[in-house]
Amino acid sequence: MNKLSNLSLTIKINKPIKTVWGALVDWQGQSNWMLQTKVWSELDQDRTVKNGKGVLIFAFTGLFPKLYPNLKLGILDTMEITKWKPPVICEVVHIGRVIRGTGKFELKPVRGGTVFYWQEEILAPAIVLLFIKPMLLIGVWLSLRRFSRQVSA
Repeated sequence: MNKLSNLSLTIKINKPIKTVWGALVDWQGQSNWMLQTKVWSELDQDRTVKNGKGVLIFAFTGLFPKLYPNLKLGILDTMEITKWKPPVICEVVHIGRVIRGTGKFELKPVRGGTVFYWQEEILAPAIVLLFIKPMLLIGVWLSLRRFSRQVSA
C-alpha cells in the first residue's frame, strides 16, 4: 500500500533573494551541492527552451552520479515544473517510474538574507518510506547547508 509522506526543511541564507534564486535554478549547478546527485534539464540540450513551467528536470542520485548514464547505480528522478514565479516559487511534479509526488522550492526575503523552504511529498510504499525518509532528510539537510555555503562564498 502506498503512503504519502511530507518532508520539509528550511534554511536561512545570508544573500539577497535574487542571488539565491539564480543559484537555485541553475539546474546543472545543483550537481555541485546536492549529495550524490547529477542534475540537468532539457534546457541543456535545447537552448531555445525558456526556464519555467513545463520544463523537464532530471536528477540521478546514486553511486558515482557523474558517470551517469554510463553507470546506472541509483535512481533517476524526472520532474516537470508546474509552477514558476521567479524569484519566489518553483514547484515540480515527480513523473518518473520510481519517484512520484510533488516538490517545492520557496524563497522569502528576510532581514539580512533569504529563507529557503524545501518541501517534498513523496508517494511510495510505507515500508520504503520507513527506510528512505530519515536518509533523505539527512541528505537534503546536508545538501542545503552546502548550497548555503556555496551561495554565500
